[in-house]
Amino acid sequence: MIWIAAAAPLFAQQQSNDDPATVCTAHNLDSTAMVGQLKISAFLTEFTDCLQVASGTKVLYRGTMDGGSLILGQTDSDFGIPVIRNGTDVTGRGHPDLIVSHFTGGTHCCMSHYLYELAPVVRLVAKFTDTHDDAAHFERDPKDGHYYYHTADWIFAYWPTGFALSPSEAVILRFVDDANGGAYHVAFDKMAKPAPTQAVWNKKLSAAQKAVNAGAVNDIGLALWGVVLDFLYTGHSDLAWKFLDALGPKAQQKPFPPLSEFCNLLKRSAYWPDLGPTLKDPPAPCSYSPPASTK
Repeated sequence: MIWIAAAAPLFAQQQSNDDPATVCTAHNLDSTAMVGQLKISAFLTEFTDCLQVASGTKVLYRGTMDGGSLILGQTDSDFGIPVIRNGTDVTGRGHPDLIVSHFTGGTHCCMSHYLYELAPVVRLVAKFTDTHDDAAHFERDPKDGHYYYHTADWIFAYWPTGFALSPSEAVILRFVDDANGGAYHVAFDKMAKPAPTQAVWNKKLSAAQKAVNAGAVNDIGLALWGVVLDFLYTGHSDLAWKFLDALGPKAQQKPFPPLSEFCNLLKRSAYWPDLGPTLKDPPAPCSYSPPASTK
């Protein structure tokens, strides 16, 4: 899909501005790992953590991030997450990579994953801010042999009511290489689903209509907007608008949030630069405008 390669990168190289030399010291050492002749070290303090890559006595890379816990490599098998050895070529660029999980503590927040390329120079390829998603992970697709990043779009957390009642959507990302070192973009082909059968459509519509008729604001996040969000991400944006039309204007009148509120949040998603161009004949609030630099 050409437009994916042309889209703006989803994830910038973001890290703390603290001086690594003050954090990457022996008394802060938490864990180490070896990738060939490279020694990877994680240093932890109360406010700042540091990742260091060295070859012998020569430091090749030091970078800091907010204080928390660092796990070198994808080693946790909870939630069925596969183990990925340090040094595995995750991007497909032909170089060894390192996955680092970072958790700063707290409820419904604070989970990030970093992907580093270890050769020919050590560099941060991407930072994934997964917030609420403890189960975000890399996974190899046995069909094509490529690694994909599995996460979720949490831009609607706590909207329109509580966290457990807010819509979210599983998202799969692929690495797209380019002259600038590449970036991760939404793999819509991996997320595509068949259109719902008439029976499934009727069931979803009935549940949403029931919430609307009852004025059940706590139910509308999943019954209506969760369905719309799923249609948008799985290749059926036309059905998303049809679903809204079928429920009529009452579904967007007080006490319920309007479409404009949903679209405003959606446009704040890290995945909007990839998602926006795929929407078919969107209503005005959800229309996509390319960044000025690409017009």
